[in-house]
Amino acid sequence: MKPGISIREKLSSKMKKALLFFTAALLSTQLLFAGTKELEASSKLKTALIKEFAGASAVKWYSDDNKTFMARFTLREHSVTAYFDGEGNLLATRRYIQEDQLPMTVANKLAKRYPNEQIRWVVEFQADGNTIYYVTLEDAANWKVIRATSTGTLSVHQTMKKA
Repeated sequence: MKPGISIREKLSSKMKKALLFFTAALLSTQLLFAGTKELEASSKLKTALIKEFAGASAVKWYSDDNKTFMARFTLREHSVTAYFDGEGNLLATRRYIQEDQLPMTVANKLAKRYPNEQIRWVVEFQADGNTIYYVTLEDAANWKVIRATSTGTLSVHQTMKKA
């Protein structure tokens, strides 16, 4: 440790870096929908959302082409994004989950393959009956985003060096 730098300052620096990374990841997701504008959903879309996600609150709808619609909402304290077509058919969902919500096969394989890295964030994607997890791992020098199938197949999706 450098003279004059307290443990609190060092931890604060690490937390700032983690927050910066999280913000960058969140913004990159937002950039995918940069041209997307909030809109008033049709009754067909609202009915589809209620049918699929009873209890959803703070719902906001977006679309950039009036063909695919994105609903962002809260469900049982989780931030969820659902994608629908114009007829109200659910296309896909995305939500942030806790590490302990990963399937056991995925959690075990991650622990074996990456024993020195900590799980920071987990995003669950569901589409066409398939579930994919994007798990952000952190070690002293890198962040790694691992793509995991529900059966435990792992692949490195992205690696980023810390500044």
